[in-house]
This record gives sequence, structure tokens and C-alpha cells, in this order.
Amino acid sequence: MDDWPQGYGREIHDELDSTNSEALRRAERAEGPLWILARMQGAGRGRRGRAWSTQRGNFAATLLMTPTGGHAGAGLRTFVAALAL
Repeated sequence: MDDWPQGYGREIHDELDSTNSEALRRAERAEGPLWILARMQGAGRGRRGRAWSTQRGNFAATLLMTPTGGHAGAGLRTFVAALAL
């Protein structure tokens, strides 16, 4: 992964409970955008609190960002991401 985008951090873990949970634990001290990837996660969370497990070979990642612009800016980013998907 030598062609990783400049300005984005990256952590690759062999196993995590959840990439989202790890992002929440790191949120207060995060500096800049950080991708948190796990080769396997055992206690991930899906929509509406559903369990989500990821076996080896699947993609599990969370992008931790420190947005600026308050709630309006965060809402806009959510909308743009949903539209892109």
C-alpha cells in the first residue's frame, strides 16, 4: 500500500472488536483523518444495533475524521457520503 493518499493516516489491525468502536475510543485524541482497518472483527455493529462480524478476507474499515463547521457541516458530509454510495 505504497500509494496511500497523502494526509490520511492508516492503521491496520489483525483483529478488532469493531472498527467503529476503535474510532470512538480514539475520537478525542484524533489528529486529521485516520483510516482504521481490521483483517477480522468479532463484535462489529450494523444498522439499528444489529450484530456484524467480519471474517478474514473481508473488508472492515472506518474513516475517523475531525470535521469542522459544526453540526451543519457534519450533516452535509453525511448527505454527500450517502449520495456518493
